[in-house]
Amino acid sequence: MISHDIVNDIRSLIYDIVTLIFSALSRLVPKNEHKILFFSVPDFSDNAKYVYDKMLESGFGETHQLIWCVYSPVHANYVIRRSREYIYHALTAKYIISTHGTPAWKSKNQVSIELWHGLPLKTIGYFANTDYPSTIARFSAAQRLRRFANSVNYLITTSEFERLVFSSVFLINARKILILGQPRCDALYRSGDSGVNVLYRILGQEGIPEKRIVLYLPTFREYDADASRRVLEEILASEKFHRFVKDENLLFVCKPHSHDENLFQVYNGEHICILLNADLQKTDNTIYDFLNVVDILVTDYSSVYFDFLHLNRPIVFHVPDSEDYRKRRGFIVEPFRDWAPGDISTNVDELIEALTSSLASPGRWEPKRTRIRRLAFRYADGLACERVCGLIGQR
Repeated sequence: MISHDIVNDIRSLIYDIVTLIFSALSRLVPKNEHKILFFSVPDFSDNAKYVYDKMLESGFGETHQLIWCVYSPVHANYVIRRSREYIYHALTAKYIISTHGTPAWKSKNQVSIELWHGLPLKTIGYFANTDYPSTIARFSAAQRLRRFANSVNYLITTSEFERLVFSSVFLINARKILILGQPRCDALYRSGDSGVNVLYRILGQEGIPEKRIVLYLPTFREYDADASRRVLEEILASEKFHRFVKDENLLFVCKPHSHDENLFQVYNGEHICILLNADLQKTDNTIYDFLNVVDILVTDYSSVYFDFLHLNRPIVFHVPDSEDYRKRRGFIVEPFRDWAPGDISTNVDELIEALTSSLASPGRWEPKRTRIRRLAFRYADGLACERVCGLIGQR
């Protein structure tokens, strides 16, 4: 019997060969200068969605075809991936805007604008300490990284510091890396009322303006599928934590990482809620549409905390497994404590203490938050989408 790893290796090699052939053939096909394809994970989300929304607002929809490439239908002009329509648009579109890597089939007569999805704290790209099951798998992954570095035309970043990081982890020519800001962060500069209204539409709860909102965003741990679930279950199993959020009149909202969603169920209580992507997609929103009304962010190693620095509000780093994570995944910047501008907790009691401290003294970590924000972001103006849209048609 052929092993599972060998089957995966064969599939990977076939995929690599097919995409290379597709890319070569695509060079022979004339491109439509007014056709733009959008990719994101999940569908219709993250930085690409905010650029798309800005294009519609700016009138691009009248002069360009804006097409989302998705796995499931969305409330936009879309094609389903791997369909005949998708192949046609992949061959004829001039521009590709993505958040998780330029498609491998991209040809040299297409323009790739890679927005990515946040400044990485954890190792990625050539720095990732991935344990590949075979030499073929390792070779295939390395080839895809090289193709990405060669095929991307513009990689959008937020600062000189981030340009150095991405140039290193992806071995991309620094001249391709443009400091324009992160489009999703533009939403943080909207009015607070808009964020409250979005959260109300998602949850359907009354009394949200009277509560202080705590948002918990754990990251994905690919080496342990149950890790995030165990951490959240420890929090939710604590009667002390339930009393705390009720006594303080908090709304504790948890949004699991997309890769962990199958381990969670939606829960919508008066003081504790669990949101899944489906909840956001029903209203065509992302967490960034209500992030500007969050009083305290709780996370671990997620890049969202860099973005939250725009708001200059308390951050709590709940990291019960920090040493294990450092050994098994690793950090691009270390030591972790120096890059964590907030209280650190490793169990539920410490989490309650950290939240209590943040509620009482929200400005305690402000100097460190400000220092890291200046290092991570050149712009703090809510105009990143406008700058990215300016790239279309410049070439």
